[in-house]
Amino acid sequence: MISYFIDTSALFKRYVPEQGTEEMDRIFSQDAAFYISDITIVEFISNLKRKNEITGELNEDLYKKIKSELFADITGGKIKTEGVISETIIEAIDLLDKNYITPLDSLQLASALQLQSEKGSVIFLCSDKKLFSLAEKCGLKPLLLC
Repeated sequence: MISYFIDTSALFKRYVPEQGTEEMDRIFSQDAAFYISDITIVEFISNLKRKNEITGELNEDLYKKIKSELFADITGGKIKTEGVISETIIEAIDLLDKNYITPLDSLQLASALQLQSEKGSVIFLCSDKKLFSLAEKCGLKPLLLC
């Protein structure tokens, strides 16, 4: 079974229609395993709230609906979460030593690398070209959703 690790920007495409949503829908229609980092949930909700409260792109009802859909996917087992443990943090620091990367991106990359060491092969879904390049440098199989 194919395993996908999804970064926050790519995860948005599952719930908020934007460029790349159709491809994300196609990926989610596969018989595959989908993973995110625990920290992805926090970043996702923060970005969702920004779109609700700061930019006004989402009204309160839509904010609650999207948040509920994410949690339904997690509690229903469609999306599994990878915990951030001490090994994840050590790997994230190693990544930071090699390249400038945001803290959350380093944790997501480290989580994906951890998952790959367990599963053997992971496709890393992202929407950021720099993160795509770093994932590729780290030995992941990245897929850019734009």
